[in-house]
Amino acid sequence: MSGCLVQEQQTKIFFGWWVLIAIGYSLFVGAGMIFYAMSVLLEAIVATTDFSVAQISGANTVFLVAGGLAGIAVGELISRYDARYCVAIGTLFVAVIYYALPAAQSLAAIYLAYAALGVGYAMTALVPATTLVARWFVRRRALAIALTQSGLSLGGIIVTPLLARSLDLNGLEGMRTPWAMAVILFNIPLAVILLRPAPEAMGLKPDGDGLLETEVDTQVSMEGDGMEAGAALRSPYFRLLATASLLALMAQVGTIAHVFTWALERANAETAAITVASLAFCSLTGRLICGAVLDRLNLFVFVLTIYALQALAMFAMAFAQGAPAVLALTAFFGFTVGNILMSQPLLVAAAFGVRDFPRILSVQQLVMNAGVALGPIVIGLIYDFGGGYANAFVFVGMCSLAAMASLYAAGHPNRVAADH
Repeated sequence: MSGCLVQEQQTKIFFGWWVLIAIGYSLFVGAGMIFYAMSVLLEAIVATTDFSVAQISGANTVFLVAGGLAGIAVGELISRYDARYCVAIGTLFVAVIYYALPAAQSLAAIYLAYAALGVGYAMTALVPATTLVARWFVRRRALAIALTQSGLSLGGIIVTPLLARSLDLNGLEGMRTPWAMAVILFNIPLAVILLRPAPEAMGLKPDGDGLLETEVDTQVSMEGDGMEAGAALRSPYFRLLATASLLALMAQVGTIAHVFTWALERANAETAAITVASLAFCSLTGRLICGAVLDRLNLFVFVLTIYALQALAMFAMAFAQGAPAVLALTAFFGFTVGNILMSQPLLVAAAFGVRDFPRILSVQQLVMNAGVALGPIVIGLIYDFGGGYANAFVFVGMCSLAAMASLYAAGHPNRVAADH
């Protein structure tokens, strides 16, 4: 009888693929309406208020800090409860803040709204999304993460320009347009219907490998293999991995924030405009290409290679001149962008398993947020006071090599898993 049920299940589409659709859409909304929209929201707020760019830029830091700290709570929350309700409530939170922000009159109110957006983003973005992927997929985890994180790139490519146009036409009231509210709120029914917490909750095995045979199998599987969060966070491996993540993301996000100005300085306005779209496109395609084969490769060697390639791209960008070189290096750097973000949760899952994955990942995400916040500031300071983009990109290239050295010192994640 059980064999017939397994055969029947295998003739259907594995429910995990529907979970990926919902996760991808949640990241699509978060990236398009929040993360990549920070710059266009900043421009609109400065244009419609008396606050300076420096004052409103501080709100971006508040967003990152609030989001990183909230991620710790989110990791704990989805370890205990159904993640889909966290995503649904977080989405409603984002919609309320989107509707309220145009009415903010004081700098304190704007900062509070950005902090609230950080909380909403944490509840709907990478920690819950990656946790669900790690639970639903094991053998094809890299491919699944690549597919869902494509929602991040597509959000920046599709939604953010639409929002920018709406803000140009309507000012901050453009945040309240029906299409913007609909795009955000559609995430709620999608999450509630499709974001099931784990395959075991539906009597399934990860990767579509059939049905669990007994209730005992279901219970054992739902408890998951891996290290307890406290032991993982105290381990030398986690400290070295977190250091590598901070340095790699600091270099990457700092370069992304300055790539338009760099291209304008080293080439021309037309080339600079192309670099933005080229960077997003190469990030998307690079993640999909590598995600399709990464489950069959050595993850440790792959990430070391990507860190080295990012460093090489930045060293070359330090001295590049002319449109052909600028466009070629933007594409080369873009190829590394999506792969570095994709590799971080894969390393965590490979080393520590899925038992306390959201708790461990949320702490790593907080560390990564520090790198995200520092990157643009560090490159900006070196540009202004330390010799321009040549020295700035050499410095972040060295940071990428330091990330590579830190990960190499940590060692292969499978060794950590084997020891526990």
